[in-house]
Amino acid sequence: MGADGISWSAKEEYEKLKQSIGIHNSGFNKGLPNLEEAASVADTILTLSSSTNGKVAMKAWQAEENKTGMPVKNFVQDRESEHFTLKNITTQPKEAISTPIFTGNNKNRRYSPFLNNVELSVPFRTLTGRQQFLIDHETFLEFGEGLPVYKPTLNTKAFYPKIDRIPEENGKTIGLKYLTPHGKWNIHSMFYDNQHMLTLFRGGQTIWLNNEDADRINVRDNDWIEMYNRNGVVVARAVVSHRMPRGTTYMYHAQDRTIYTPHTEITHLTGGTHNSPTKVHIKPTHFVGGYAQLSYGFNYYGPTGNQRDLKVFIRKLKKVIWHED
Repeated sequence: MGADGISWSAKEEYEKLKQSIGIHNSGFNKGLPNLEEAASVADTILTLSSSTNGKVAMKAWQAEENKTGMPVKNFVQDRESEHFTLKNITTQPKEAISTPIFTGNNKNRRYSPFLNNVELSVPFRTLTGRQQFLIDHETFLEFGEGLPVYKPTLNTKAFYPKIDRIPEENGKTIGLKYLTPHGKWNIHSMFYDNQHMLTLFRGGQTIWLNNEDADRINVRDNDWIEMYNRNGVVVARAVVSHRMPRGTTYMYHAQDRTIYTPHTEITHLTGGTHNSPTKVHIKPTHFVGGYAQLSYGFNYYGPTGNQRDLKVFIRKLKKVIWHED
């Protein structure tokens, strides 16, 4: 197993995993680890990860040393005996172990990016092994993107030319540019619908609007609104703020829609997520592969911010319908 160009054997951890969580005793998966319980899945992740199992971390750093020639395998030797389990991280939070899978480390400090490259002299994951701005691949040069370059917003529309906007009978709509920035009151590793996170801001999902844009459609702060285009619909409360630029709206990403999600009047279904109105646009440069940092890796190399060149319509929700029973 491994990532980012390094790999190692997890045979030892795999065998210990079978002993700790048990195996299937019959069927096509006889003898394999039993992952029927959620706790077993969590312990599997913690056992095999190089950031939560010290022995795996040592194997990963050894693989990095073999690849780069840099003496780094003893970097986390003092944490080799650690092995996180669901039980002990539930009892007390623990600081993750530094791993070469990520460019940053947290040894004796807060986690900071690129410290493995700067302080341990591990080459950057680029063609040159350094921080790199120029990409001299022929495809990038052909499209004028050998160096960082400004590209204006794509001229997209909220609906296809032959499809009219959904008729507004007794109210108003406004067309805006839509963005989905990283969450401010929620984080990837923690569900949004727990008491601590819900007390940080509004206690539910929100869509931000400029105060003048909101006035045009008779929306006040904390009103329920529908945001929609040809891709989908979102229902959430409005945050009306002069800090938002006119003509732009956004919804912070990864807001779990497990609570406070009424139905939408447009589809008569539960009111969507931040990604419901989005659509990924593929660029020709995405098809460049096998060229150092441009080689494809799941969740690492893919579409850039052009999926944010989106238009949406927003209108006030006439009636809040929960349908929770």
